[in-house]
Amino acid sequence: MKKILSSRMGQVLISAVVVVSCLAGLTYWATNMIKNHPAIKDYLAAKAAQAAADANATKEEQPKKDQLKDSSDTEDKETYLEKKPQQDEIIINAFAVLNDSTAPGDMQFTNPKLPVLLSELNDRWNYIKKRESELDELEAHVAEQLQSMQWHTNQITRNRVELDRYFEDRVNLIQEQEKTRLQEMAQIYETLLAPDQPDGPAVIRQILRANMDQDLKLNAKVFQYISVTNQANIIRTLLSGADADTTLYQNIIQNRQKTMTVDAIKSEEK
Repeated sequence: MKKILSSRMGQVLISAVVVVSCLAGLTYWATNMIKNHPAIKDYLAAKAAQAAADANATKEEQPKKDQLKDSSDTEDKETYLEKKPQQDEIIINAFAVLNDSTAPGDMQFTNPKLPVLLSELNDRWNYIKKRESELDELEAHVAEQLQSMQWHTNQITRNRVELDRYFEDRVNLIQEQEKTRLQEMAQIYETLLAPDQPDGPAVIRQILRANMDQDLKLNAKVFQYISVTNQANIIRTLLSGADADTTLYQNIIQNRQKTMTVDAIKSEEK
């Protein structure tokens, strides 16, 4: 409905409807004024009486040639001729009033309600145009807000990707650092198990016990980087002698299964 009213074709249609309605009303008013005039009524009544008289008249004998000259001179004709100038003047005046009321190019209305109706229609049209302008501004504002939200959404997505990449790099760095530290500890254990280190097994046992106080899974993590031969030597040290420590052995074996890496499994399978 808003598009129809705002289009040029809709405005033309509304104007045409208003003009046609006004012309129809004025034509109806002028027709009633002419028909209800006393002179027009008398004229129409006379014509109807004459027509009825002619229809009911009987066929008379054909008059002679010298009598045909006066056959059209009747009383009704004389009455009509006497009143004809007055009737013509009334008809001319009626059409003059009608022409003045509907002057071409300049619409003039005698109905007092028509100006009020046109004023209300004009106010309504101005209100519709104002609301249309407000809706256009609101639409532009909403489009701007949506564009801003889209930009912020894209920015958040980029930040999230960057943070994920950053955290992934940090995790990989921490894992690499931990792997390096565990490999260094494994190298220390293997050095203590060398033949030139007679107190090596006892020192390793003390280190393993100290590691349990810090992290229960630390010994198992270090074990995956120790060679199989040295792992066997450490286990034999834990389970033999008067100082056998089965609790420490069980801790290493249980956590060793949980922390075993894919590389360690492949090396053991080989």
